[in-house]
Amino acid sequence: MAALHSQTTTNPRGPGDRTRALDTAEGVLIGIRRIGTADAFDELNPPSRLSVFTLAEALVALASGNELPEPTAARAARTEWGALFWP
Repeated sequence: MAALHSQTTTNPRGPGDRTRALDTAEGVLIGIRRIGTADAFDELNPPSRLSVFTLAEALVALASGNELPEPTAARAARTEWGALFWP
């Protein structure tokens, strides 16, 4: 238990937050594109340098109108999904 606690105190966004962002991003794509879970995950996991979690966090930020995280992920999210939110 101490190891888990030390991990969450050194990283304010723990593994649960990243998983939650991935689930939320999949839900965004499922709702907007009307696709299945596997297709939503595949769309979030392109062959790129970005992790699926980083891209998911960027999509969630984009969909919610919040400031996008790191610039590379923000650019990728706007390029890939910006038209879904701003026709």
